[in-house]
Amino acid sequence: MPTVAASLPISVFRNREQARDYSAFGGVLRSEIDFPELSTSDNGAEPDWTLRVERGDPPPRTVTPLGKRQIREERYELFQIPDGFRLVYSHAGTFDISGDGGSIVWYDHREAVPELVRSIVLGPAISLALELAGFLCLHGSAVVIGEAAIAFVGPKHFGKSTLATALATAGARLVGDDLLVVSSGRPATVRPGVSSVRLWADMAAALPLRTVCNTLIPGVKTTVTGFAHEALAVRPAMLGTIYVLSPVTNDAAGRVAWRKPLAPSEATVALAHQTKLPASLVGLRAAGSQLVAAAAVAATVPVWTLHPVRDVARLGDLVRQIIEWSCVE
Repeated sequence: MPTVAASLPISVFRNREQARDYSAFGGVLRSEIDFPELSTSDNGAEPDWTLRVERGDPPPRTVTPLGKRQIREERYELFQIPDGFRLVYSHAGTFDISGDGGSIVWYDHREAVPELVRSIVLGPAISLALELAGFLCLHGSAVVIGEAAIAFVGPKHFGKSTLATALATAGARLVGDDLLVVSSGRPATVRPGVSSVRLWADMAAALPLRTVCNTLIPGVKTTVTGFAHEALAVRPAMLGTIYVLSPVTNDAAGRVAWRKPLAPSEATVALAHQTKLPASLVGLRAAGSQLVAAAAVAATVPVWTLHPVRDVARLGDLVRQIIEWSCVE
């Protein structure tokens, strides 16, 4: 049975020599914050990204507003600064990101929610760094079945994390949760993400998590971590299928799910709408680059609209249906 860990405060290492290296998104994150949801990296490689912590308020800078986003009570704002970008998040504080994406500085915010600070680093902040390096970052989760990755993209609360975790408990290998890093090409590939999943408590209780992981961390969502090595995809994988989720409450024909293929033009628009960094936040110029990247992926990867029936009792049937589809493609 997975261990239920205590809800974790922000753990900041006392000096920069103690910063730890973690494996994330196919690279190495050197961080002055502890990330219990990440696997440590001890291969001695130079970090792709460094996360530093500064005490007190962020220094005043010349800023150019790029965009903002409001999700219920949560507010994001992104600014251009002379040497990079400043991301301000209402529940986690301020993050300065260098122009090449290699450096992230978090200004310690006394009222910040620890889980959300880590989530912002591993979400919008890293996404911005990866997009500066030319990757397409989608709001999605993915697993590998056989040799190909199956991705699920869509807005919050559409079941991406639940589907990926349920498939992992059925033998698939988890690529990552919430942020999908795609490299266009022939074939398009996905980078391994973080070896953890965040689930609502009821879904965490409903899934047989003990078969694939050993630690649950309570919080706004339950962080499921400590995945067995065989349950993880640890190398880049060919992207075989992308499903744009559109859940339904029931189906008159009794199906557990059905799907519809999207033409490349439709797929391009659908993927552009599911980027981790929305156009309203990053601005039109960056959104244009995202659209070009989405078109390149849609030209080589089948994209479907997937309509799963929201019914926890039928989740096992849904998993079997997705595996069956993946085995005939």
